[in-house]
Amino acid sequence: MDIGKKEKDKTNNGRDLFQKRLDDAPMIKITREITMVKNNNRLLVLVTHGFIELSVNALIDHYLKNSKKVTNDGRSYPHSTKLLLLNEVGIIDDNLYKVFNWFRKLRNRAAHQPIFKINKDDLKNLRPEKYKNPSNFYNLCMEELVGGFWNQHIPIFGPIFAPGLGGEDSE
Repeated sequence: MDIGKKEKDKTNNGRDLFQKRLDDAPMIKITREITMVKNNNRLLVLVTHGFIELSVNALIDHYLKNSKKVTNDGRSYPHSTKLLLLNEVGIIDDNLYKVFNWFRKLRNRAAHQPIFKINKDDLKNLRPEKYKNPSNFYNLCMEELVGGFWNQHIPIFGPIFAPGLGGEDSE
């Protein structure tokens, strides 16, 4: 085998490994799930909220001394309490706390109401202005709720939801 072919095979194997890591990364799978349900408000709320809950638990695991007690006892520490804890210790700011609490209530409606639709009244308190239009609800979920939260906490979320894609070793 000539040296050029060995180098090409090594490069291809590196690309193949990276592609496999990319395909297997939970964040990529979550993004695909959200994209698949983008035209169904109920499912979009439920899937997006699922990612937020995973992310909130990751922050609690990272920052709180008694994290396992909080993340393992959903009855004593529901999502609303986890959000409050993160806000109180300064991990999420007041604005994000309000938005996530609003979205939690929206998730409850989506889960329990037989007829569910996003309307302008649901979005009236959001900023920026473009997110007050129900036709931009998918963009709100992807850009602000998932993407914005992700970007604020990349050092914590990256190794959990995208291992091996940001320079750290996934093994």
